[in-house]
Amino acid sequence: MPKPSKTKSKQKPTSKRKEEPQTPSITTKKSYWVMLAAVLAVASAVLAYMMGLDAVRIAILVVTVLVPIGVWGYVRVTPSGLSPGKRATFLFIGASVIGFGIWAAIVLVGGLYGLTAWLVNALGSQFFITTSLVICLSAGAFAGELIGRNKAVQLRVFNPLDEKQ
Repeated sequence: MPKPSKTKSKQKPTSKRKEEPQTPSITTKKSYWVMLAAVLAVASAVLAYMMGLDAVRIAILVVTVLVPIGVWGYVRVTPSGLSPGKRATFLFIGASVIGFGIWAAIVLVGGLYGLTAWLVNALGSQFFITTSLVICLSAGAFAGELIGRNKAVQLRVFNPLDEKQ
């Protein structure tokens, strides 16, 4: 009885699968941030109107909602050559140092000239403090993002010799 012949299949087993391209996140699209800003601006304006706020407070509230959304939308949509941790460092430094510095300067200088007292009387202390702080911290984070794009600043903040060790 003859031995059965071993036949090799002509197909090679494929150990490497082609990776499917990942679909980009919805938060990396500008249209998402535009729609989010529009919906939240309308919703906050309607809510503020229903609460009985005047037009000035409604406008300030809408700006307070739109500024952080705009900053974070810009950060999420624009590509960066920095690692996420380094980018977050620039955002944090911008918000905490630059943003808070802007807010403190506005409050202190405004206090010297009576502007802060006038705004607090017109808007209320909690409304003024909260809205102005959110806007200033967001503006500082945006400034930190722009400063972080400068290569000379990146080399100063993150010494390349430290990374090699």
